[in-house]
Amino acid sequence: MRHLAIPLLTDKPVPAIGVGAMPLSEPRADGEVLSRQDAVAVLHASFELGITLVDTADIYSPEGFGYGHNELLVGEAVRTWRGGRDSLLVVTKIGITRKVAAGGDVWGRDGSREHLLRAAEASVERLGFEPDVILLHRVNREQQPFATTVENLLAVREAGFAPRVGIGNVHLDECATAWDVSGGTVAAVENERSPRYRDDTDVLHWASEHGVAYFPWSPLGGGDEARRLGELHPEFSAVALEVRPPSGPAVTPQEVAIAWLSASGPTVVPIPGFSRPATATTSARAADLVLTAEQVARLDASSVSTAGSVFPDDED
Repeated sequence: MRHLAIPLLTDKPVPAIGVGAMPLSEPRADGEVLSRQDAVAVLHASFELGITLVDTADIYSPEGFGYGHNELLVGEAVRTWRGGRDSLLVVTKIGITRKVAAGGDVWGRDGSREHLLRAAEASVERLGFEPDVILLHRVNREQQPFATTVENLLAVREAGFAPRVGIGNVHLDECATAWDVSGGTVAAVENERSPRYRDDTDVLHWASEHGVAYFPWSPLGGGDEARRLGELHPEFSAVALEVRPPSGPAVTPQEVAIAWLSASGPTVVPIPGFSRPATATTSARAADLVLTAEQVARLDASSVSTAGSVFPDDED
């Protein structure tokens, strides 16, 4: 597994890709959720392959009443892995609220100091240890000035709930504000980015220029888009054929997409999500896939899906 050095994030080696743990808490087609034993096994398989960064959030849960489901899974997987806690990087996110109502889950955002401190404390309790980084999951742009939200996030760090903090689903001006208010200590940005969604490229460039870790979430496009990536974005299939080794398994368009994202900046760490050990294996292969500058340029110039964000900014 190729590793990166990102001092703002950690003094540990950072794997070239991480694992997004959200699918482990999502109902499958049959309506069932992966068993705790199977979910932990998927994470252990990922860790064994060198994917030693895991990304979770307090709201990842099958239902609103199961708030924290994913953090409990991640906590158990980390505590029971034979490699030990110190060799892993754990990222969690707070700042989104989720409640059960008669018409379904009601989502919201809360960047108040009270909520962030309470949420961070609950995350640490569920995980069973302090995460390496706590991110603000989403911004409530109507609640208060973003500078105040960043101050509230820094209070989480000062209270000892995590040694680093970062921001998610943000625009360039918010990155600049967070950098100024934090005194240049923002550790990470987590924004959506994939072959289907390439907005906010300026944020990616900002992160690279400032040495801030950039975690592209939903790097394969999410859901059915991920499965059909090669069909929807033919250039990724073409490059997959070009880089196929003379022996060994064929390279998939999904692997090319992860390699393409990795090539977009020195601090970019894609976080694909999966619920099977076999998918962890193909993701790990992608971490060591090297594309030429010409191939990256072709993929950059390839067509973009007309679909919007998996999680539009104006929705909760």
